[in-house]
Amino acid sequence: MASNDPQANDQQRDRLRDISESDDSAIASLVAIRVAEAVDGSDLDAKTFELVNIAALIATGGDEASYLLHVQAALDAGASVDEVTAILTAVGPNVGVFKMVAAADPLATALGINLAAEEADAEERGRG
Repeated sequence: MASNDPQANDQQRDRLRDISESDDSAIASLVAIRVAEAVDGSDLDAKTFELVNIAALIATGGDEASYLLHVQAALDAGASVDEVTAILTAVGPNVGVFKMVAAADPLATALGINLAAEEADAEERGRG
């Protein structure tokens, strides 16, 4: 009896494994394809598109890989660090304090800011 079961190739298995293991680069590369399609389909310029997506991540509790993708794309499209961080305060009254707090760390990480390390440094200086 012939089998009609779908057969995955090695590349497909590797991609699925990377995704299941939450490999940020594998996920980001797949999302980037969809983002490019979405930008092309919208009437927004790339910078505005990315800023809107960062606001959506804050509102919905997006994952760190999505912050990395959209923050970098926003910066590449000409957004300033001030514009990116201003999104948090702009949407804060609408999304609530808990979502603002939850978004602060992944947003900072996407901007290359390690809040935990900076806090530890500040505590160390305070004791010194």
